[in-house]
Amino acid sequence: MRLKKWTYILFAIFMVVSVDACAQKGKASKQVKQREKMLEKQKEEKEKAQEKSIEEGKKRHMNIQTKATKKRMKKTAKKAAKARGEKKGFFLFRIFKKD
Repeated sequence: MRLKKWTYILFAIFMVVSVDACAQKGKASKQVKQREKMLEKQKEEKEKAQEKSIEEGKKRHMNIQTKATKKRMKKTAKKAAKARGEKKGFFLFRIFKKD
């Protein structure tokens, strides 16, 4: 009889402790999710700023070139694109393509 009482008491204590531990776990996960969301947003902002700075650098690089150099760069870029296989496609397809 005594053994059954101790078993019930230990079982009750175990249930109380496990419920309490689960309740704290939910709160922590909410904070963790919020922190992850904030970090993801910061990461996206950094990537966007980096892309913007790269584009500004490209524009500045083109602006400081002379007219003849710009023309030569454009010609070289077209030649490289053609060598890579970037073809425009048939003109009717380009005119009537869906964007």
